[in-house]
Amino acid sequence: MKIDQDELSIYDVEALHRELLAEFEKGDVSVDISSLNKIDMSAIQLLLSAKKSCREASKSFTVKGANSEVAKIFKESGCHTTLGVSND
Repeated sequence: MKIDQDELSIYDVEALHRELLAEFEKGDVSVDISSLNKIDMSAIQLLLSAKKSCREASKSFTVKGANSEVAKIFKESGCHTTLGVSND
């Protein structure tokens, strides 16, 4: 699933949640965040919750395509390792 937004914030979490649920129902979940330039903690928390749900259902969950600014936000939040986010 590709997120085609510049920013993800609390105002986007409900719609993102619906999209993640639809992907979850199909199988493994992969989130392409290459279009993002900013993400807030509420959106990061939703991604963490989605990863946990996938793990509990024996499905894979990946976040890919982080640019350096977004990777920095994940790192500063302390969630980069758990979500596997880097800009490598």
